[in-house]
Amino acid sequence: MVLFEDAQVDRAMRVRYRNAVVVAALGAEIEAIIGDTGSSGVRLPVQRQSVRVWPLRVLAGLCDQLRHGSPRWRRALLYVVLGLPLAVGLPVDRLLGFFAWLLLPLSIALLRMWLGMAELDTRWVIWRRGVTVRARFEFDHASEGISHIVHFRTLDGEEVTARPALRGRRDEIRYDPEDPSRVLASTRVAWLGIALAAFIVAGIWGVAFGIPAALWVIKVLLLV
Repeated sequence: MVLFEDAQVDRAMRVRYRNAVVVAALGAEIEAIIGDTGSSGVRLPVQRQSVRVWPLRVLAGLCDQLRHGSPRWRRALLYVVLGLPLAVGLPVDRLLGFFAWLLLPLSIALLRMWLGMAELDTRWVIWRRGVTVRARFEFDHASEGISHIVHFRTLDGEEVTARPALRGRRDEIRYDPEDPSRVLASTRVAWLGIALAAFIVAGIWGVAFGIPAALWVIKVLLLV
């Protein structure tokens, strides 16, 4: 197939390919572009677009995420870009450093999951600034499974309806004055069982995946 760059100039560009079907399809596309005219009969100008090769596109995308992305994206990119050279570049066990770098994010994610399942963050906030008030519990019929709704009045007189994770044995609730929807029922024994079950499901794996990172840090400190 012969392609003419300009109809006024006798300059040709030849295309050869082993698959005649592909060459025919390319020729059909070019003929369609050449024959494409507007409503006035004037041929539309050919639009040119340059596309970066994939390494440059990836690099540009990473730079854009670092400048305009969310803080979580920035931390993840910095961990990938700076963490791996640091883990395998220091004069310690490189294989251990690689596994520590690889498993540490998974360890943190599982431990955060355990904190959420056990409500440890809520209990920490309530322990620091929680307020205890009288409350009225009722069964949530709209929810599947066993769930309760609690109604209470804050010290400011605001009526609040919340859904605690557990039903307290006493008709009282502790809430966060800065966020009254964050409540905690006094169910220490039941919570300990849930926290233990959540640790078996997620927390113990988070600790296990964090062991290589702990060993790597210890070896690095021994070098100092």
